[in-house]
Formats: sequence, structure tokens, C-alpha cells
Amino acid sequence: MPKYSNLEEFYHSLPEDQELATRRFVEHISTNFENLELVLAWNQPMFKSGKNYIVGFMPTKKHINLLTISDDAVTEFKAELSSYRHGSRSIALPFDWQIDAELIKKIIEFQVSHSPSW
Repeated sequence: MPKYSNLEEFYHSLPEDQELATRRFVEHISTNFENLELVLAWNQPMFKSGKNYIVGFMPTKKHINLLTISDDAVTEFKAELSSYRHGSRSIALPFDWQIDAELIKKIIEFQVSHSPSW
């Protein structure tokens, strides 16, 4: 995979379904969490609070992974994530996922409150 120099380059490298879904998820967080900074890190869109990475998105062929950076958030919301496929640090979301704004808010607020202070 090539290293992308900016988010637009990253988006344009994706198949249309992945691009549209990733943009939609990123836009949701950008609009609702203006205090988070959107950056391209590890060759994917990531959101930061200060020096700490909070969440990010990595599209795959069949879904988009919501990356939580630490396994604490997935553990904390295990009951709420029971209907989602997930790993220890990621949650698989279908491209047509109706964004669960409350779940996203809980995950982001948890991540921000549990980020180390540098």
C-alpha cells in the first residue's frame, strides 16, 4: 500500500463504497466532536486530542474498522458491542451502517477521559 500524503489522496485510493462510508463516518465525528483533530496517521484517518489518538477508521473489503487505539473501550462497552464483530481494539462496521451517535459519543468520551496526559 502506498503512503498517502493527505486525506484526499487516501480517500481517492478507495473503491467508491469504502470512500463514501469512510467520509460519512469521518464527517460525523468532525461535525460532532470539533475539539478532536483529524489527521492522517498510520495511513488512515485518525482523530487526536492533544498528542493522544482517540479513534480512527480503516476500510477493508467488507467493512470499516473503527479503531479504538486501546482495548479498554471495547472492554468497557462489551455489552453494547455484542451485535458487532469486534477485536480487542477495533469494531467492524458495515458500509451502510446507520451511525449510532450515542455509541460513538460514549466511545470517544471514554477514550478522551482515559488517554494518558503527556
